[in-house]
Amino acid sequence: MPDAPDRETTEPDDSPSPEDDAPPRPAAEEATEGPSDRSSGTSRPGRARTRTWAAAALGVVASTLLATAVTTYFDVWSSSRSPVPAGQGLHVESEVWWDLTRDTKAVRVAGAVDVAKLEQDAMDSGTALDGLVDGGSTYAGMMRVRVTLMNFTKVPVSVTEVRARVTGETPAPGGDLLSCGGAEGSIGITRLRVDLGSSDKAAQEYDGEKVVGHYPVQEMQLAKQDEPAVFDLRVEAGDTTASYVLDVVYQQGTEKGRVVVDNGGKPFVLAPAEGEVDSAYRCDEAMTGWKRVR
Repeated sequence: MPDAPDRETTEPDDSPSPEDDAPPRPAAEEATEGPSDRSSGTSRPGRARTRTWAAAALGVVASTLLATAVTTYFDVWSSSRSPVPAGQGLHVESEVWWDLTRDTKAVRVAGAVDVAKLEQDAMDSGTALDGLVDGGSTYAGMMRVRVTLMNFTKVPVSVTEVRARVTGETPAPGGDLLSCGGAEGSIGITRLRVDLGSSDKAAQEYDGEKVVGHYPVQEMQLAKQDEPAVFDLRVEAGDTTASYVLDVVYQQGTEKGRVVVDNGGKPFVLAPAEGEVDSAYRCDEAMTGWKRVR
C-alpha cells in the first residue's frame, strides 16, 4: 500500500520571546494603548505619573511661598519689642460729640448772630452750631470727647490715668450765646468727667453724682491686639476759654508711656457758658428754629 504523504509538523519552540519576558499588563492598559504608544515605547500611564509628580512639586513650592508670605504678613503686623516704646505700639483717635437728649450743646459767638440766617442755612440747630464753630466761634459749657485706643502689639497695655492739660487760656468772649439740647445744666449719668476749672484736672469717675475716685478706679487693660478700648469723657468748662489736650498715661511691660489726645492735630477749645453775654438763644423743641431767652 502506498506510503502516506509526508505531513509538515511544527515542533513547539521552547525559546522565550521578548513579549514572554515582559510582565503581564492590566487589561485596561491593553484596551487603551494606541499604535503610537507601542511605536514610541512610552506608555500614557508613565506620562501621567510624570505630570502628577510635576504638579506635586509645583504645589509644594506654591505652598511654601504662600506660607512664607503669610508668615511675613503676620510678622509685620504682630511683631513687637517688649516693652514697646511710647507711641510705637498704640493708636489713638478722638471725636467731639454731644448726647442732645441729656447734654446742652452751646456756642459762644464773638458778636451778634443772625438767627434768621442760621435757620435758613442749616437744616437743624446742631448743624448750625457746628457751622458757627467752623467760622471761628467756640463751643461753651461742656463737650464729650470719645477716645478710642488700639494696641497693635502683643504686650498688654494698662491705662493708669487720664488727665486734661491746658495749653492756653483767654478770657471768655463777649457776644451772643446759643444753646440746644437737653435740660440746661443737665449732667445726666456720665460716669467719667474732667473739670477744666479745677486745680486737679485728672479724670474722675462718678456714680450718679457721687465721686468714686480718679479714673480708672479699677485697672483698665487693653487686650494684646486689635481690641479697642473706648471711653467717653464729659469735659466741663472753667471760668476762661481753655485750649487743652488729654494725656492718657499707660503701663506696658516695665515701661510707662503717654499718649496725647487732641482734636485732629490741634487742641480742643472750650469756653464757659456762664457769665455776661449780649443775647442768649435756645433752639425750639423741633431743633430747627431759635428763640431768644435773654
